[in-house]
Amino acid sequence: MKKIIVFTILLLVFTYAVSAEAKDSWWGSYYMPGNLSFEGSIGYEGGSLSGGGSITAVTLIPEAEIILFKPYFGGVSPLDFGAAVRGHIGFGFSDYTLDSNLSAGLGILGTFHFGFRGIGSHFTNYNDSPSALFSQLSKFDYFAEAGIVIDLLSYDDSSMIGFAGATGFNYYLNENLAFTLTGTIWNGMYGGSIGATYKIGPSQNVRELDLKFETVSIDMDPLYMQIYLSQFYSIYWYSFYAGGFYFDDSNYKEGQGTEWKLSSSDDNDELIISKALLIVNDDASRWWKIKYAGGSDEIVYEFLIDGDYNILKLRFVDADSGEVREYNATPEELESYSTADMREISGSDYKDWDKGSVSLKTAAGKFETSHLLFEESAADYTYEWWISDSVPGRMVKFIWKSSKESMMGELTKISKGNKSELNSF
Repeated sequence: MKKIIVFTILLLVFTYAVSAEAKDSWWGSYYMPGNLSFEGSIGYEGGSLSGGGSITAVTLIPEAEIILFKPYFGGVSPLDFGAAVRGHIGFGFSDYTLDSNLSAGLGILGTFHFGFRGIGSHFTNYNDSPSALFSQLSKFDYFAEAGIVIDLLSYDDSSMIGFAGATGFNYYLNENLAFTLTGTIWNGMYGGSIGATYKIGPSQNVRELDLKFETVSIDMDPLYMQIYLSQFYSIYWYSFYAGGFYFDDSNYKEGQGTEWKLSSSDDNDELIISKALLIVNDDASRWWKIKYAGGSDEIVYEFLIDGDYNILKLRFVDADSGEVREYNATPEELESYSTADMREISGSDYKDWDKGSVSLKTAAGKFETSHLLFEESAADYTYEWWISDSVPGRMVKFIWKSSKESMMGELTKISKGNKSELNSF
């Protein structure tokens, strides 16, 4: 389940896109699309130098951010997405004395916020025992940022272009001013900072709830459905978009399926994920089934997609009631859950990345494959695929790795005669 949680977080960061129209929510955040925020922080960082040795430094970090999108799920809207320009000035020191080492750079980052505003209304209004805790929690805002940076000056001759990330909390003292605590990564240096953030623009209106259940009914179904959607898309990314890339799957036949074993360097557990094409309709839409098995967990989803890979319907078993439920996508959600961030590997890529033919044996059999290799040096990632036109979906094995982690997937079974388990059609 660890991998599912990680991919769910990645899913929320990269795929939700929504209207800026203000809507009423009982759980939200301090932000609205169009808000500008300005942060100033002082911090400390350390890391290894390319020429050997290490360095520690005091940092000054200014940042300007704009909020771009806010998703709404019924009466719940705690998520916000934006973009930021982040500055970084580092003063290296040794033996507790500042020396001549200096770093200065700029970065462009995508930002994500998760707010707790409004969830304390029940406890504060009705004097339940954890009222103080939830009242304080409502003032917190969790955030994460990631992007590309350019160092105009560096501590040594290390790479000018690199990765930056940050995660932490804002604690809002009022509608506009917040205390900020952050863990940071900047082009190979790791550290933390404290500072303040000032927000310009209106905060989200979060309504107070009168939870007298004999007179008010709160519909939690949109949030409940969203939990299943997030879980589904995590498994969907695994089974259809290995490492953010995908191959043409038009050679699947009705009833035909594949099973994959996935493993990663940061987890000893292995995942088994299978997918099967159940039926192709006259309008070219297709019903698929995907199944996840890890430890004692086994999850089955069946879904209908159109020719552009948009999810039209999703069916699953409700874990609480044991009943089969169905989700039908709205036009707005079809636009949000698109595959725009995914890249199809085409014939031109084969030519550029092809490293030759390889005879590969897996639990599914022996295959004559083409070995493809793609190196993304700026992001420190290497992708490898072994593909064969004789295999449904064409992929037999994949590996993606960086200097810190890796993941491998291998075809273990090709099946036929797969049927719907949820009476989807």
